[in-house]
Amino acid sequence: MHNKRTLMMTMKSSLSAVFLLLFSSSVSGLGSVVWSYYSYHELYYNWTEAQSYCRSHSIDLAFFYSQSDWHRTHFSNYHSVWVDLHKVNGVWTWTTNESHNISKLGPHNTDDTHTCAMYSFRHKKFFGRSCEESYFVLCQKRDRSKYTFISHTMTRSDAQQLCNHHDKELAVFNNPSTLSSNDFPAWIGLRRNGNTWEWSMELLEFRRWEQPEPGGNDDCVTITSEGKQMTTRDCSSKLPFVCYNNNLVLVKENKTWEEALEHCRNMKASHIYHQHYRYELVSVQPGEDQSIVMLTMMDSDTEEVWTGLRFMAGHWWWMNTADMLFDMPVCPVKWQHCGALSKNDTVNMKTRDCLEKKNFLCYRL
Repeated sequence: MHNKRTLMMTMKSSLSAVFLLLFSSSVSGLGSVVWSYYSYHELYYNWTEAQSYCRSHSIDLAFFYSQSDWHRTHFSNYHSVWVDLHKVNGVWTWTTNESHNISKLGPHNTDDTHTCAMYSFRHKKFFGRSCEESYFVLCQKRDRSKYTFISHTMTRSDAQQLCNHHDKELAVFNNPSTLSSNDFPAWIGLRRNGNTWEWSMELLEFRRWEQPEPGGNDDCVTITSEGKQMTTRDCSSKLPFVCYNNNLVLVKENKTWEEALEHCRNMKASHIYHQHYRYELVSVQPGEDQSIVMLTMMDSDTEEVWTGLRFMAGHWWWMNTADMLFDMPVCPVKWQHCGALSKNDTVNMKTRDCLEKKNFLCYRL
């Protein structure tokens, strides 16, 4: 206890320095400091592979709290389709025997296994690929009058059979400007678990089915690029996907409140192009912000995590002087002058002894 009091006296003696730190990073009247974003990836993975990719590079497959989140997903027209172009004796040609100079193709692997071509709407070029890869399909009437987009991915041979089954052929064209955009599906983090639809991170209520809630055997869910509708697919389908990310960083190190504050402010982004980013102990606002923060902290090693909340000079302050919207005690219990969030309380902010050691949350400014 004596050592603890000695440390507390040391902290008190540095109070003016803390105030200087506070106001040096302030943004007057700031409300929300948490922001999230969605990234679309044109990699053709099954649902499990897509989830693994998102968890390695972001946070998880996309999940949505509200209609506004839903509309913040942007796909452009980035997808690829099988077309009729293929390689015969080292020469790229259509079945009509119309030759294409190989230099007109996009960068490609000259491996002999790359004998089929897909068209990339993103690059507006043809690319040589293995015929066993999976892409969407573009069929065309035999009189070359109309294109039909197939929103299921498959191998090139299956694509050709599908087109032929509908009395069509794989598309033939020289002028990509004749192609219109397509409403294609991409994986999101919603999947059926028994009789319940669950987001991959937690139970959320937001849904926007293209039709009444599906009752078929497809257990994984996509979002369409233009209509932004939910549709179900077989989880083994190879599709592009949308990842979710935010500006929060969970630090799984046990530190006192002041050590956590210093750690955040000394952080540097790992990517060389992001070295100018600055970080701060997180400020939290009730509502959607708190939900995002709670979601991020669930992977912490401690039951509670430090936030940037501190009681000084008779007031509760966020370290960036954000608006105080929580109901905090006017006279906190002795020594409990720092704010923490608990995994077991999704509503309130906890007051704790600043010398306790916990994991903590930083955010990128």
